[in-house]
Amino acid sequence: MFFQLEAEFEDKSAERIRTIKNAYLRFVAETNAYYSELDTDRRFYLSQYWDADALIRFSKWLGTQELKSKSRYSYYKTVRQVMDMAYALRVIDTVVYHAPMFKGVSETKERSSYVKREQEVINAAVARWIGLANSVLSGYAPTGAGIPYRRKDSVPPISIDGQLYQISEAAKRFDVPRETISRRIREGWTPRQAVGLDSRTRVSGISTEVTIENVTYASISSAGEAYNLDHGVVAKRLRMGYTIEQSLGITPIYVRKSDERALLWVFENEFGCDAFAMYEDYFSRNQELAAICPVKRLLKLFMRWGVWPFVDDRLIMPLAVELSMLTGLNVESLKMLEVDSYQAEHRLTGQPVINYRKRRSGSSTRSEDRELHLPVLELEELYLETSVVERVEKLLGLVLSLTSRIRSEAPPEIARRLFIFEDVERSRREERRVIVAIDPKRKAGKWYRRFSTDEGLYSLFGDNFNFSLARCRPTLATNMVLAGASLFHVQVALGHESIQTTATYLDEQGLRPMFNCTVSEALERIAQRSRDALKAEQPVEAFTEHQPEATANGFLETLSGCGCKDPYNPSKNVRTATKYVEGSVCPHWNMCLRCDSAIVTEKSLPKLIVYRRRVGAALGEDSPAIRARKELYEDTVKLIDGILAADVVFPASAIQTAECLAATMDDLLVDHLIYQGI
Repeated sequence: MFFQLEAEFEDKSAERIRTIKNAYLRFVAETNAYYSELDTDRRFYLSQYWDADALIRFSKWLGTQELKSKSRYSYYKTVRQVMDMAYALRVIDTVVYHAPMFKGVSETKERSSYVKREQEVINAAVARWIGLANSVLSGYAPTGAGIPYRRKDSVPPISIDGQLYQISEAAKRFDVPRETISRRIREGWTPRQAVGLDSRTRVSGISTEVTIENVTYASISSAGEAYNLDHGVVAKRLRMGYTIEQSLGITPIYVRKSDERALLWVFENEFGCDAFAMYEDYFSRNQELAAICPVKRLLKLFMRWGVWPFVDDRLIMPLAVELSMLTGLNVESLKMLEVDSYQAEHRLTGQPVINYRKRRSGSSTRSEDRELHLPVLELEELYLETSVVERVEKLLGLVLSLTSRIRSEAPPEIARRLFIFEDVERSRREERRVIVAIDPKRKAGKWYRRFSTDEGLYSLFGDNFNFSLARCRPTLATNMVLAGASLFHVQVALGHESIQTTATYLDEQGLRPMFNCTVSEALERIAQRSRDALKAEQPVEAFTEHQPEATANGFLETLSGCGCKDPYNPSKNVRTATKYVEGSVCPHWNMCLRCDSAIVTEKSLPKLIVYRRRVGAALGEDSPAIRARKELYEDTVKLIDGILAADVVFPASAIQTAECLAATMDDLLVDHLIYQGI
């Protein structure tokens, strides 16, 4: 039966099923599947032993194994699939009940979100490569800022009227001896002067007024004095054909071969601004130049000049990282995107949308095809300067323009993929251009390590730092929650069927609130505000004109039951822990009890009691939906217990009445994460 399921998959998925098959065989060998009769008769008949509780028995054994929670769920899910298949094929006649099994949370940093400091460094590094990609697409404009280097035995090619000549070619073309041209060039003559097209202008006097570095001097002699040079030396250099800047030592006449200015001159004059030609010449034929400028340095110079020799993984993979950061698409979906996956207007909604495939969510009754409507990602707290739609449009346009240069040479099976690039190492080995998609034979993993090394991620965050596309998805989810999105909003953006799956993407460290006050301080403050409200005729301050309509009691009721006197003005500790946007309604409904704008009235007590019970139940069951913010909810329970203590805020009679009313609120929504409706 395991082989039957394995036949439907390939590569890693098939290998995973084989691993789980061996685990199930080990379970039977070690425990006899908890059937005593197998102690004497070792024959294991599926029709007999895959009965209604077979999966529950296997789950019991799984709980004793040293596995990560996600791995444990993967084992359970695969065995469940095999047993369901056995029933569908009539190999067994009993429906196997599905055992309750937690889907798991990330217990390593391999798929956890990047923390804020990591995001800042990674985003800056990716932005640098995106800038390079834009420069490559725009093309290189010669600067003329290079300086030639002096050759020992020969004179570099000379440019005359836009045509590049070797000295021997120029001698033949203009009928001037080769030695004469070489001597004249070394003495500083211009190429046209050296071949006799222009007359040689000599400077005989030193009384000419000159302007050097925006300063005007009465004579060349006075300019020489300003730069501590004898006027005779300056005049001699001018007679040899050097410019006034060269004669005064401001601009070098020649520089060393390894000087960046010499390399820039070579790039612009010898290779015609062709980065690929220069790269190939340096490291395929010209070993002397390769020795004075290692490949790593040349590539850094290319980045500085805004050019790149290939449309390779170094140029394309940062664009994939940026798209993953913006959209939260998982790695497999990102790899399978095609050139027409983006639509500016959806046929029904009119919204910009990305069509993608999510294989793991597909089934016989559910298509793998998904749609991500980009406006669901539009959170001002995340994208202040430009909208996510604009950024995605520009990014996809950049990817398509760059890959169009190599798409015609891509194999048919990947020719329509959005992210393709040249495998430079393989192209050199096979002496042909090889185009691949993301992650052919661990190509992406090699790029991750190289990017981390080149961009200093290991030196900043340690040798064990994990950088990958897989961490972009939980990073977006965490940032959305920090920016005020509800978990249901995040669920829609990530395309999850279950909100519990969404909860596993939220990073515990990133979402842990950093309040400035302790629980006892918060209790005292909300208790005092509530007592003051009980004594006052008007329980809260007047509302501003932009606030929504308040309740009859004069405050805005929140999900947790407490009242907010000004939802447009959360307290400082809430602002510190979140990314509250001025002028908007505070969306952080699970932090109300710690906010200085919150009060509790007698009318809100029943809902507060319901909230306390729901939170307590979620904590007792170790609900995965709130695990990322467990400490926050534990503090909330302590606060509510303090408020509900007799005579702290309300008399015992009022609390008793509220408890009776709370018993009637069975299906009341008080918190999205702990909602347990009928």
